[in-house]
Amino acid sequence: PGFPQHAGGDQQRQGAIAALDMYSAGIVTADEVHARGALFVQFHGVVTIRDMRLLIAAPGPRLPHGDLAGPVGLPVLPALAGLLDRARRLPPAADWRSGVLAALCGVAGGSQLPAAAVAARAVALPCGAGLCFAAPLHVIAGISRVHLPPGGWLRLAAEEEDRWVEAFNQEFGGPGLWLHSVGGGWLLAAPFAAAARDAAPETLIGDPLTRLAARDEAERALRRLGAEVELWLAGHPLNRAREARGQPPLNCLWFWGGAPAVQLPHCARAPRALLVAGEPDPWLAGLAAHCAVPLVHATDWQSLTACADALLVLAPPPEGAGAAHWQMLEEQWFAPAARSLRAGEIGALRLQIGASAWQLPDPSPLRWLRRRRPWHQRVLT
Repeated sequence: PGFPQHAGGDQQRQGAIAALDMYSAGIVTADEVHARGALFVQFHGVVTIRDMRLLIAAPGPRLPHGDLAGPVGLPVLPALAGLLDRARRLPPAADWRSGVLAALCGVAGGSQLPAAAVAARAVALPCGAGLCFAAPLHVIAGISRVHLPPGGWLRLAAEEEDRWVEAFNQEFGGPGLWLHSVGGGWLLAAPFAAAARDAAPETLIGDPLTRLAARDEAERALRRLGAEVELWLAGHPLNRAREARGQPPLNCLWFWGGAPAVQLPHCARAPRALLVAGEPDPWLAGLAAHCAVPLVHATDWQSLTACADALLVLAPPPEGAGAAHWQMLEEQWFAPAARSLRAGEIGALRLQIGASAWQLPDPSPLRWLRRRRPWHQRVLT
């Protein structure tokens, strides 16, 4: 901008430059400078705890009937609410996985990548292969509808999981059709697998399982496979063994998230550590393989103390993310994160809660003028 040419002009210009410099120092992290949206320079020296940058990601809460103001049975979570009150809101993503990829690869490079394409990186499937996730479910049939109860998304022991995959491939496998065990979940590769467009099981817990009419031959072929699998599961010896152990039978394979395998873009800000609190899944396994970092189980906040540029995923439990789960996240993760940020123990914190993203610290003085709202209203609006 132009400055008035008078005796005080130089002082005004110097003051404006100083203000811009202070603002930039607050919003640009210590190890990078960006020019026109591209990574311009990046320094990797000796990492101290003050250099730590943390991205915490979690699926967002599900509220009945879209009610954002009424009582919904969710806890207050003062630590998370305080973080969001002081944070700068970033552009939203389609979901939490897309938000993570946008943070690591850039909005243009990562936000539109299908989850199945990321998972395929863990098993090195060729580009163009049809893929979808296959979730083992125990569903309950009602008078007119089938629904997924809490705990109906089954978590199988590693040995049982391997036996199910082997049995499936012996029965249905062949050229071009194969079920892969990936990171604690299953990925189906088939010519018609990319036609799967049902929602993720984590969004369906407690709800009826409804499907739109098949739109093409590929989707009809996938539905036929699903029907054949249900008949095969009904009398399978592995299910009889589960029932003998008092466990619910696996009576449905839920095909969801279909997409072709594609070449993944380079992650300009790949994490140096990828941690998961909870159960891993194929998407996380594929992301870890793509970033060339191990997938590590995080037990508590102390798991992060030796990490720099870390991604922490707060995975939901099989029974769904209810009030008790969110209260646990508050005590074990959000409250320690708030304390560490105040103490200067971490240099920057990004939160990806569902589709909404937030960055701390926020240098804008306008942050003090924001109206305080419950945390769930902030992440869902």
